[in-house]
Amino acid sequence: METTIYEDQAKALVAEMKQLIETKGINNGNALEEAGLSQEIVGRIFNGEQLPSLSEFLALCQISGISFQLPTVETPNTPM
Repeated sequence: METTIYEDQAKALVAEMKQLIETKGINNGNALEEAGLSQEIVGRIFNGEQLPSLSEFLALCQISGISFQLPTVETPNTPM
């Protein structure tokens, strides 16, 4: 089956997160458990066998220290 550009980009992001986690010397077992991830699932994700779900992706971001902020728009509380 052919992969899409999005799958390739997701795998590249996961590889960068894996490298960050290894570089920081984070104890994967404890950090993964605290984030609610199992070693088995993370092993499959890091080996490229599966893509993470949104919750798994966010947990890996948290572990690796990646943070992002979604923009917000304030609207007036008056009817148009």
